[in-house]
Amino acid sequence: MLCFRKLTNFNKSFGSVRWTSSVKREFKEVEIKVPWGHVAGKWWEPYDTRPILTIHGWQDNCNTFDRLIPTLDKTVGFLAIDLPGQGYSSRLPPGMIYHYSNFILTVRSITKSFHWPAVSLMGHSLGSILSYVYSMLYPSEIDFLICLDAMKPMITSNKHIHMAKALDQFFKYNDYAIDSKEPPCYSIEEMRELISKPNDNSILPEYTTYIMDRNIAPSKVQPGKYYFTRDPRIKTGGLISFCQEEMVKLAENMKMPIFVMKASESSYYEKKEKYYQVLDVLKKASIDCDFHYVEGRHHLHLNNPEKISSLLNDFIQRHNVQDRSIGGIKEDIIRDFRPIFIEHTCKEVS
Repeated sequence: MLCFRKLTNFNKSFGSVRWTSSVKREFKEVEIKVPWGHVAGKWWEPYDTRPILTIHGWQDNCNTFDRLIPTLDKTVGFLAIDLPGQGYSSRLPPGMIYHYSNFILTVRSITKSFHWPAVSLMGHSLGSILSYVYSMLYPSEIDFLICLDAMKPMITSNKHIHMAKALDQFFKYNDYAIDSKEPPCYSIEEMRELISKPNDNSILPEYTTYIMDRNIAPSKVQPGKYYFTRDPRIKTGGLISFCQEEMVKLAENMKMPIFVMKASESSYYEKKEKYYQVLDVLKKASIDCDFHYVEGRHHLHLNNPEKISSLLNDFIQRHNVQDRSIGGIKEDIIRDFRPIFIEHTCKEVS
């Protein structure tokens, strides 16, 4: 069965690509109003029930789940969003820093917009941390939580030094954000390398197109080159400030089912003892703490979704038991009423 991956305006420069797959899944582009503008994303079928809210990692966008979600349980939908300042979502107003509380407010705004009686969360990297913190703040509202290659906020030494550096960097990136000049521009191959290289070459080069799809635009002054459209202020980091003692204590309240995947070739970004100290508490507190250590890189869900899809499906099927009838898609948030299909596991053909 042949299906076609939608090409955005940015992707036209990559050339026409045809894909073959045995499975396809439909989604619709959406824009959800929030106090500072809108949050964009993809709502994956089904549309008439409450979905799993799905959150990407730092400087990525919702396309990071394009290869995973088609492999997952089709009885429940997924709303994969672009965080503020990334993908097609609105930036924060000039002069504002991207503190983690802005991202938590984004999640809260979405849950209130749809009047969800309960919330299902899935995140990767920063998205996992945000999902974890939201669940920590509102534990009684969460029916289940999925964390992919991150979990709790990382605890680092010399936190005051990192914060001071981030605040100083803000002024540099804020100038970029309000400057009318184009940001630095690169060729497509340079873009691929810049996206692939972080986190020890986390994204395989052949899958960088997924991130580029909602993340770059063609230069108007340098033909054949492109620039990143994400807000440069994101580079200052999320300024999350918890201590390990808080994380251990608050983990005792995390009674909801929790799926945790740790990739073997990915860093902990802190002393790993701190990670496992909290995980040990979760294993006692949660009614089902389903932990898996899986071979792969930080972007395992994008590079090799087949390694975790069956594990995720088993977890979702066990815990997708609460009513989802309230909180389906609203017609006024759909950007394109034509259904879009995307592949399961892809093989490019000429």
